Amino acid sequence: MKVYSIGREVGCDIIINDNSDVISRRHATLNVSSSGKMTIVDLSHNGTYVNGIRIAQNVPVPVTRKDNVSFAHVARLDWSLIPNTTGAIIKWVIIGVVALLLIIGGVWGYKSLTHGGSTGGDAPIPASVDSTALKTEKEKMEEQEKQKQDSIKKHVQDSLSRVYKKDAGKVPAKKADTKKNEPKKTEPKKAEPKEDSNKNRIRG
Repeated sequence: MKVYSIGREVGCDIIINDNSDVISRRHATLNVSSSGKMTIVDLSHNGTYVNGIRIAQNVPVPVTRKDNVSFAHVARLDWSLIPNTTGAIIKWVIIGVVALLLIIGGVWGYKSLTHGGSTGGDAPIPASVDSTALKTEKEKMEEQEKQKQDSIKKHVQDSLSRVYKKDAGKVPAKKADTKKNEPKKTEPKKAEPKEDSNKNRIRG
């Protein structure tokens, strides 16, 4: 906070020339905060007036640059002697915003140029090389996996075909055995007694 002393004393920040001694040596103080807010404090015998109204002694009263501040109705406060900190703050804020926008724009432009590949920088080339190398390695891995799966399938098919061949060789032998056994089962043993009975009949 900046404090401006006002009076007819030579050591004051704002000196008011008065030969009648109506203005006190230290008539008032003006307090200006860093945010730009201002208060005035009366320290005189003859009073300090804000917009025609006398303020109490030793009590900070808020004021702005639009207010009419007078000291004992003899002199008025010249606001041009008080630096406009609010304007300075706004100015610095604008400068900071512009600088920030310039930095962001520069970074964005640099990234777009380097990643776009229009300048032919060194940064994109390793990235493309790495991606192609990764692709080839991935393709190799996939091919190896395919070959393994194909070999497994082939092995399974071979083993299945062998099993089927063995089963196919056994089936006809069983059929032949059954055919051989069938006539034995169907041979009639009752034919002989029929002939014997016929013979007996003839004999009789």
